[in-house]
This record gives sequence, C-alpha cells and structure tokens, in this order.
Amino acid sequence: APKQVKYVLIIGAGQAGTQLLREIHATSHLGIKVLGFIDDSPRKKNVYIHGIKVLGTCDDIPDVVKKLEIDEVLISIPSAGYKTVSSVITTVKNCGINAKVLPSLPELIDKNGLWRQLRDVPYDELLGRPVLKFRRETDLEALNNEIKGKTVLITGAGGSIGSELSCQVAEREPQLLILYDRSETSLYLLELELRRRFPECSLMPIVGDILNKEKFSDTLATYKVNLIYHAAAYKHVTMMQREPLEAVRNNILATKVVVKAAITNQVEKLVYISTDKAVNPQSIMGATKRVGEMVMQALSGDTTKFITVRFGNVIGSDGSVIPLFKKQIAQGGPVTVTHPEATRYFMTVSEAVQLVMTAGAMGQGGEIFLVDMGEPIKIIDLANKLIESSGLTPGKDIDIAYIGLRSGEKLQEELYWKGENVRPTENKKISRLQYNGFDKELLFSQIKRLEELGKKQDSSNPLEILKNLVPEATLDKIKNGSVNKSKIKPSELSSESHLSS
Repeated sequence: APKQVKYVLIIGAGQAGTQLLREIHATSHLGIKVLGFIDDSPRKKNVYIHGIKVLGTCDDIPDVVKKLEIDEVLISIPSAGYKTVSSVITTVKNCGINAKVLPSLPELIDKNGLWRQLRDVPYDELLGRPVLKFRRETDLEALNNEIKGKTVLITGAGGSIGSELSCQVAEREPQLLILYDRSETSLYLLELELRRRFPECSLMPIVGDILNKEKFSDTLATYKVNLIYHAAAYKHVTMMQREPLEAVRNNILATKVVVKAAITNQVEKLVYISTDKAVNPQSIMGATKRVGEMVMQALSGDTTKFITVRFGNVIGSDGSVIPLFKKQIAQGGPVTVTHPEATRYFMTVSEAVQLVMTAGAMGQGGEIFLVDMGEPIKIIDLANKLIESSGLTPGKDIDIAYIGLRSGEKLQEELYWKGENVRPTENKKISRLQYNGFDKELLFSQIKRLEELGKKQDSSNPLEILKNLVPEATLDKIKNGSVNKSKIKPSELSSESHLSS
C-alpha cells in the first residue's frame, strides 16, 4: 500500500530534538512519523526517548535513511557550529532527500512553537511591508472585461513574470491563452502546471522567437489575438553589459517586431513590461528598455493601444539576488553584497503581475504606469534576514563580503526622473507618467542604425546610438566588443542612481 505519512529522522537527541518530537506527536494531522534519532554522543546510542530510539551517529545516516526509507531529516542541534550542520546537510542531500534546519532554541521558544520554524521563509516576509492586493471592485471588473472570453498571448511566458501572468490570466477564463517562448523546457513545465491547475482553460504553447517576424505575425493572425502581454526581455544588468548587441536585439528590435505585428493584425491592446532601470539608465539593459518604452509611445494609435508598466525588482525571480544569497548561505558563505548603502525597491511576483494587469486594464494608450512599492530596502538587510532565517548568525557563522558596484549598477533606484510629470490615477497604488514627447523620426532612424550593427555583429558604437536616443543615460564604454571591466567607485555615482538585483 502507498505510504500515507512522511518518515523522518531527527538529528540531535537533546532538548531541542525532544521538544520537536513532542510537538510532532501532538500534531498528528501533519502526517509525520518519526522513526528515530541520530546523535553523535556515544552514551545516547540505543537509548529510547518518548518511545523513539537513538539509532546511531551521523556516520550512520546513509544506512539508516536507506534501511527505513526516510523521506526527510530534521536537524535539531542548535548548539552545533555551522560547519557541523553544513556537513550533516551535505550527507543528507547525498542520500537524495531533503533536510530542514531548526534555528536556535531560545528563538524558537520566543516564537511559540518549533515546528512552524521548519519551513522556507516566504519572500514576502522580507519586504518589510504588507503585500499589495488589488481588490477594488472596479479593478476586478476591468480585468474581467479585458480577459474573459478573449484570446491572450504572453511573450516570455516561461519566465518568472511570464509564468505568473499566465496563471493569473488563466484564472480569468480567456477564450484561448497562447504561451509564446523560445525556451522549450520552461514552456513545457509551464504547460504542465497550467493544465493541472486550470484544466478548463484552453492553452496553446508555441515555441518561437519574437524576432521571427513572419512566425509571430502569423500567430497573431491565425488565432485573432485580442491582448498581448510582452514580458520577453533580457533583464540581467551585468550580463547585458558584456552583450550589448544581444540587449539591443531582444529589448529593442524584438519589441519593435511585436509592436508592428500588433498593429498589422489589429490587436486591441499590448501591455509592455518595463523596469525602473529605464530611469536615468546607467546600464545597457536599462537604456534598451527605455528605448522600448519610446517605441511603444511612438506607435500607440487608434488601431492598437500600447501600455507600458514600470516596476522594480521582483524578489525571488530568476537571476535575482535572493536565490543567489540562499545558495551562498548553503555553501557556507560568504554572502556577497555590492555596497553597504545599496538599496532596491522590491515586489513579490504576484504584486508585479497584479500591477501589470490592473494598469494595463486602466490604460487608454501611450501611458507609462508605475506602482507605489513602499520604501526601498537595503540589500545588506535582506542578506542579514536570510542568514538569520537559516538559524545562523551574520558575521559569526556566515560572512558578508562587499564586492563593489559592477559595470552598469547603481547605488539607489528611481521610479521616474525629474523630466517626467507624474500624475495620480483612480487607483492610489498606481501613478501615470505624462507623455512629454520626443523626436520620433530620430528614434526610428537610430533604431535602423542599430539593426545594421546587429546584422554586421558590429559592437563598436551601439552606446553612442543609445546615448543619442536616451540623452539622460550614463553608460560605460565598450572595448573590443565588451564593457570596460574597471570598477565604478561609489563616489562617482549620483545619490539618485540604482543597482540591479
């Protein structure tokens, strides 16, 4: 018969392990069965604690796990140093099962219960503010009108933002949801998840590159797409510093393809996902996203409404700082932080997607929307919280190393610059940037120059062109096709600059 419970071992037969056992016994609904203790004290071997036997030392873990078909190991040795705990975790991982670490006993007692501490820390707990919920009746009604019964296409559907967008769109009963991505693996996994969660939703996964004009336009025409969420982009700041032509191709030229195809095929609305790094950009990625915003505004017209939504870092997204910190902690440190004063605006992925959809539904064409994300958070504070949530002490168990700002990175973030006029909307969490105008002829002539550079694989002067288009940008020079790797001194940055996650 299949197992109905989870078999666990408790590492540590001391006070904390004993109390943990009591709590597990008192909460039978958890479906957990403790089969034994592991403890390195010779005098505890074969001793029974509340009917549960000490089966051996840490050296015996692999044999015990295999023999008893253990599903999970709970490490409850709060007095042990990090190196000991890390060694046990490595042993357990090599057995192919999961390990959870119990923090120090005083901390657990203060928080009223051991078992509740044995979990991953949700990203929203690191924000230091309530998670935004867009629950106004008018917002929900507008979203339903926007999506229900419509054909919706999401570019970059397999990414962090794209996959959450896909889930929230599927929830609102579209006629057809088209998942467009060039990564077959992420697309396959997303399709499986959506079919499991939303079996009634009609899905069409398409492996495709938005730079393929013919295929993308044919897709819009074949399925008569009503609404596009354009989430596909290169977003990693330091990597795009080394690959300027790829940033141009994916963030500018591909966006132009999407916009032109939307107009040709009379798509009702296109919502473009931008970033606060487009404000006074210091990175190639930020500058290319700003040009993408300009393309949207330049071509917004009667046929298709083009809406831009600008927000900050998504906490826990692919390539963001939190997964990196978690990996560094698991490896024993150090946790690397660029600068002690570096700050970021953070959102959860659900907040970001709610913003995109709500602002998109509000838009009438040509707007750039931004959201109230609260106060910026110090990166060093995030690092300390994550270390402490693992039951460790910053500086004692895990070191923090300052590595300096890298090319394209800022110290602080901005949501808009002084030249942009910010206007409130009927939703107090969303603001609108007034369109100030720019030279459309210059925009498209310079984009044509970028296209020519891309065809020749000539990375000699894309920065010159980007600076012509985005005069407020301050970009590092490129040498021999790659960005100058010299480190930027914090003193050279303005107080209004910012850094990527």
